[in-house]
Amino acid sequence: MSDEYFYIVNTAEPEAIGEMPDPQDPFDNPSEFHSYQCDYGNILPEIRVPGFHLPRLPGGRERSRIRRFHNIVGGFLVGHFLVSNAIAIGLVLGIKELVAMVDRSAAGELPHNYNDLLIDYLDHSTMWIVLSLLVYGICNVLVAVFGCKATKIPIPNLFRTKDLTPWLMFAYICAALCIQGVTGVAASLMVDLFDAGGILLFDENDAIVPTSVRGIIMSFIYSVIVAPITEEMLMRGFVQKNLSRTNQHFGIIMTAFIFGIWHENVPQFLLAFAAGCLFGYVAARHDSLVPAIICHMSINFAAEVLNYFEEHELEIALGIGNFIYAALALIGLVVIIKLLIVDRFPRATVAQQERGVRIAMSSPLILLIIICHIGATVLYILRVSGIVA
Repeated sequence: MSDEYFYIVNTAEPEAIGEMPDPQDPFDNPSEFHSYQCDYGNILPEIRVPGFHLPRLPGGRERSRIRRFHNIVGGFLVGHFLVSNAIAIGLVLGIKELVAMVDRSAAGELPHNYNDLLIDYLDHSTMWIVLSLLVYGICNVLVAVFGCKATKIPIPNLFRTKDLTPWLMFAYICAALCIQGVTGVAASLMVDLFDAGGILLFDENDAIVPTSVRGIIMSFIYSVIVAPITEEMLMRGFVQKNLSRTNQHFGIIMTAFIFGIWHENVPQFLLAFAAGCLFGYVAARHDSLVPAIICHMSINFAAEVLNYFEEHELEIALGIGNFIYAALALIGLVVIIKLLIVDRFPRATVAQQERGVRIAMSSPLILLIIICHIGATVLYILRVSGIVA
């Protein structure tokens, strides 16, 4: 098929030519959420011409414009990856050197295992949490804001919630907790399986466990408030909104995949991907980040509270917490079954499928950010498994 588009020149009344396609629903897909769809005229301005017919296969210009939005997303994410990691590494090295200088000035010669002692001290302080809050939280917001500006997505529109009731929000929270519980079991089994083969997927020593009251509070603030808000602004706000321009099904799944590998940790990928699909669905259904943020907060809140009970050996509180969690997760299982059978994800038409994965995989910057995060994940596994230093 030719790359060119054919439409009747407007030399008569619109009624004689045919209705103008709906730029908000150019593929006439009733399974998609109409209010969530971006104006397709930003990809094909001629879609506003009465009588224009969108072909099944995208032409060269259309592919190029779709790829442009994909590359904008990939470019901003690559920038986020490079800048946030560079700043974090620079600050960590600077702080370690500063603390060493102070200790050297006070004590003279430092012990041979000083570096290990320093790392252990910092791991149990609020330092890493504050760094994560400042560096990654700020980078998330900046990339989301400037990315949305570059792609003409109004930030206030991301929070205008549609058709969300308290009971429906409760159902989504239960579904999120069910996903967390199921993927947690799956991740534990996967870790044990690989561990038996001599490959570590995760090193528990890398987990930051604050022991001071200040550290616990800061950890809670970052995990339950800052991370859900800023990560959803970035992922479901900027990334998914742009990747859904041609195909909401693709946009939700692809964003969840990027969100999963973004954690650079195989066990966390399982949760992040599965939960990301739910976050993306509720964001699209209600045309808002609010339900996605609340679901994200709920998962992190449950993890923080139950981990706190376990770390401090509060057995009664842990038992009650686990009972409530299990009850909510069972309700969530019913909700998920209903979502899969009755409500379901948006389904792509044949024409939309031609504008999804293939074009994304031919977008260099999308491929680059995928390679960056998968590469970082592989390097982490090799390091904790002792294969590389």
